[in-house]
Amino acid sequence: MGTGDFICISMTGGAPWGFRLQGGKEQKEPLRVAKIRSQSKASRSGLCEGDEVVSINGNPCADLTYPEVIKLMESITDSLQMLVKRRVDAPFLFLEDQFHLPSLQRLLGYTSLLIATLANQLMG
Repeated sequence: MGTGDFICISMTGGAPWGFRLQGGKEQKEPLRVAKIRSQSKASRSGLCEGDEVVSINGNPCADLTYPEVIKLMESITDSLQMLVKRRVDAPFLFLEDQFHLPSLQRLLGYTSLLIATLANQLMG
């Protein structure tokens, strides 16, 4: 995966989320955000083009094909949480202004999502 920062992205309200993915196991490419629609839930959440998707709602994406990812995305009805890895050289976003949660609560959310992702990898 290379060097980068892990970021937890949360969206609510159901599809459309406002982003497009590319890659997947069958393409031998990491799953990445290819496009973000302006004024979308994805753009307001801080998701960036080029982000590598590590997990979706706690489900690791490294071994999923693109069709499996689409099936997973279609099964999500209200709340989407993504753990993404952002390249170190990617533009930095100040997400503090976009969230109303205290820093510790946000950190615990990131930790919980990372733990769920790792647990799913170990069990899968």
